[in-house]
Amino acid sequence: MKTLIAFTAIVLVFNLVCAQETGEQKLVSMTDTYQKAYKLGSKYYEIGSDKPFTGVLYGKYENGKYMTMQEYVNGIGNGKWIDFDPYGRKVCEGTYKENKVEGPVTFYYENGKIKSKGEYLHWKKPIGKWTYYDYDGNIISTIVYTR
Repeated sequence: MKTLIAFTAIVLVFNLVCAQETGEQKLVSMTDTYQKAYKLGSKYYEIGSDKPFTGVLYGKYENGKYMTMQEYVNGIGNGKWIDFDPYGRKVCEGTYKENKVEGPVTFYYENGKIKSKGEYLHWKKPIGKWTYYDYDGNIISTIVYTR
């Protein structure tokens, strides 16, 4: 299972790097950016540029493993994000819409199996059907959240 998780992370990074090289997405460390206040959160700019950043921002742990990868458009979180633990295992993934965590989201156990999945609305408010799993991947409950 560790091999599968490591392979998935490598494929993700490879795809992002290849996208960067073909001009599809630019991959930049968050340490190479600066922020300006925005109506919700911050707007990101690459150091040396006054143009809002478009591409993928990433953060790394001291051990060199990815901490997070997040898609931005015009400096604002829009697109997919993925968070990792210090061992390189995926912790959660979801989507941003206008700097808000909104849309599909999935959380993972350390073994790579899904812990829970559902959707967020208006900055991390659970909405609709959420499914919760045990450590072995068996459904333990389903909850429907309403507005």
